[in-house]
Amino acid sequence: MKKTILLLFFLSQMLGVHAQSAKIQALEDQLRPAFGPGRVSLYIALSDACIEEGQFDKAADWAEEGADFARKIKQSDLRAVALNRQGKAMMLGGKRKAAGRFEASLDILRENGNTNKTLVLDNLHNLRRLSERSGKAKDIALIDDQIAVLEGRAPGASSDVPVTKSELRNELAALQQQLANAGDGFKTDQVKMMQESKELQAQLAAKEAAMEQMSEEQMKSSMLLMQQRLMLDSLVFRAGIDSLEKSNAKLALSEANSSRKFYIAAMVALLLLAGGSLFSFVRARTHAKVLEEKNKIIREEQQRSENLLLNILPSLVAEELKKKGHTNARLFEDVSVLFADFVGFSKIAELLGPQELVSELDTCFRAFDQIIANYNLEKIKTIGDCYMCAGGLPNGGGAQLSDMVRAARDMQKWLHIYNTERIKTGKPRFEARIGIHRGPVVAGVVGSKKFAFDIWGDTVNIAARIEQAGEGGKINISGEAYELIRDSFPCTYRGKIAAKNKGEIDMYFVDN
Repeated sequence: MKKTILLLFFLSQMLGVHAQSAKIQALEDQLRPAFGPGRVSLYIALSDACIEEGQFDKAADWAEEGADFARKIKQSDLRAVALNRQGKAMMLGGKRKAAGRFEASLDILRENGNTNKTLVLDNLHNLRRLSERSGKAKDIALIDDQIAVLEGRAPGASSDVPVTKSELRNELAALQQQLANAGDGFKTDQVKMMQESKELQAQLAAKEAAMEQMSEEQMKSSMLLMQQRLMLDSLVFRAGIDSLEKSNAKLALSEANSSRKFYIAAMVALLLLAGGSLFSFVRARTHAKVLEEKNKIIREEQQRSENLLLNILPSLVAEELKKKGHTNARLFEDVSVLFADFVGFSKIAELLGPQELVSELDTCFRAFDQIIANYNLEKIKTIGDCYMCAGGLPNGGGAQLSDMVRAARDMQKWLHIYNTERIKTGKPRFEARIGIHRGPVVAGVVGSKKFAFDIWGDTVNIAARIEQAGEGGKINISGEAYELIRDSFPCTYRGKIAAKNKGEIDMYFVDN
């Protein structure tokens, strides 16, 4: 029986805790979309629910968030309530500085002239409790005076003691009337007791007189009758006891069966709850794993698209295109431009099949791509057997010209090694003319489909003419380019060379 009661008590406590937890969870769900004063009220309600459940630290945190939010939205009344709840949670949790929260709540109420008398009294009573714990008699007296004023009493007076002469006279008259009534009642009780005593004495005397008149035989008969009655009463009492024990045994058996069923039901419920929790956990893990795989695929696709875009366009143009959906052409003051073209490409095309010719071009241009990437140069485009790249996009300046000359020397070096192997197999040589010039260009993307980055300007045209005036296996540069690199690279002056539509241009070969 005791075990059943304890189990029921334990389950009721568990159900109570579950209900409280469910209440807190419901309040937290309501808190997420809430805003304005309603959100502060939910913070206060969460603090109250946590105090009821004994979670004082959590209650103090909720109340503190409510006070901060009320301060942000300038709701001083709600802030005073939130500070009161924070002080209560800290006081119940044994935290220090709880008094400061009650005092801050009182200060806010006083500053705003708030008439919430209940909240003011609650703050004062809590401050009094804290003062009692600390043994601060002076603070207790001051708080009592404030409470007395709010309750309409004179400071320093007790609420149970009359404070006027008329009240004193009325109090004295009431006490005298109570004494008189008590005296009358006492006298009346004495009279009743004396009357009852006389009646009992008369009854006892009558019984004694009847016994004296009875004979000895009558006395024996009476005694025998009394014994029989006593035995009968004993048998009846015993039968009642046996019946009661039988009922108790049945009741105990019934309670045992009920307890067993209850235990079984509780175990089944716990198993179902555990199974549901495990299923939810496994499903959440599975969903999280699937989501992570999808996010990984999305990131890979984004990176692939990013790399593809950067492979087509310079990074500066790609970023602008992603942000705006279009790009604007820009002027760059100092850009170096390189053209490379294969000598006698038409004759080579006659000796090789189309597929083999394209494969040979792809091999050469891939090598050029890797070389200019090593020097952070920007590939612009290829036109047939012509390869075009630029330096100084987007940074400009003159330093990129030296990198471009180095890249051109590496191109010629790679072609020399490549041709050495080709000659051994009887294949035609690939000799490139390379021309370099520097100056201002306009760069950007034109059109709305199949974006292609390109550069325009007289600098590009002169670079093309310098390449056409060059020789296979050599690097031909303009006078402007020579002025910037002459201290770093030995060059041979060629004189003024006529360029188509450009007149005569100073040209130099970079020594290999």
